[in-house]
Amino acid sequence: MTAEVACRTCGAEPRAGARFCDACGAPIASTQPSAEYKQVTVLFADVVRSMDIAAAVGAERLREIMTELLDCSTAVVNHYGGTVNQFTGDGIMAVFGAPITFEDHAFRASLSALQIQRATETVAVEVKRRDKIDFRLRIGLNSGQVIAGEIGSSPVGYATIGEQVGMAQRMESVAPPGGVMLSESTARLVENAAVLGDPELVQIKGADDPVRARQLLSIGERRPIRRTESELVGRSWELNTITAIFDEAIGGAGCVVTVVGPPGIGKSRLIRESAAIAADRGVEVITTYCESHTRDIPFHAVARLLRAGLGINDLDSVAARTHVRDQFQDADPDDLVLLEDLVGVRDAATALPDVAPDAQRRAFRGRPRSARGIRLAHAVRVVGKLP
Repeated sequence: MTAEVACRTCGAEPRAGARFCDACGAPIASTQPSAEYKQVTVLFADVVRSMDIAAAVGAERLREIMTELLDCSTAVVNHYGGTVNQFTGDGIMAVFGAPITFEDHAFRASLSALQIQRATETVAVEVKRRDKIDFRLRIGLNSGQVIAGEIGSSPVGYATIGEQVGMAQRMESVAPPGGVMLSESTARLVENAAVLGDPELVQIKGADDPVRARQLLSIGERRPIRRTESELVGRSWELNTITAIFDEAIGGAGCVVTVVGPPGIGKSRLIRESAAIAADRGVEVITTYCESHTRDIPFHAVARLLRAGLGINDLDSVAARTHVRDQFQDADPDDLVLLEDLVGVRDAATALPDVAPDAQRRAFRGRPRSARGIRLAHAVRVVGKLP
């Protein structure tokens, strides 16, 4: 739906089709975007005892502290694809999943919440040293359906409306200082990736009965959700094609299968079926996944695949390094250091070899007998997105 809207600068009514206001010359938005339903996760963060802090340090110093907190929080939210909708004076509201849609909006919001708390700890150290007061943040998350879009013709901008927004604020109010509280809806979306506290009943404003909530403690590797699958129908051609490719791979021909299609068409299910076929044929299956918010991290998906193939996902850094070196005892020492750095287990005291990034990329594609060109031999890998 399109509609002429009043000038947001002076409020004058525009002529039909006008691109600029006749009264003040400001550009006119000729269309008003319609609101839409979105599945989102809302994040509320609030400074603990902010009024006491304001009284102790004064308005000017409080502004300095909140500016630093807002800057680092906004950077974190933007990094994970969220949008800061409001600055409340002593906290922020952010939304993940609108206007840009993400299927992993709850996961992104959880990562953001934990990183904001870590950034707050850095701010708190300086506040404690300079102002002799404790500075802590409470964060609450809630997931669900909202209406998102432009509000009216005033310059309020993009906003989200719905009871889910209020519930996120309620979760923040019951979070412990320095902690992150998840509503039951958010906890369900991240429970396969997060370490959560025990379920607890909390009393929130506006509710007669207590509601369930869980504290977010940390984020780990996401695990596939075990589920009972119904019979797959209508994918015989695809499965027969992949089975034939498996036969070629088992016979020694290296193969890659790319599954492409619009969201919801069943790519993940097809990958699970393909992995099951490979496992039934006695083939080792190594699975990894990509996360859209890590698109700027070089070799991220490759590193995940290597960690899974090397069997170090559940090992600490020391044990992982020992495990890797046991598998490649004849590898060049510099190659091993580069490999350990790639999979995230390098000892911080060990310096990286002086190799240019382009040379490193060529090396990882290179020598098959060294750790730079590791081949997880005689295995068919099905690399896909986990559910």
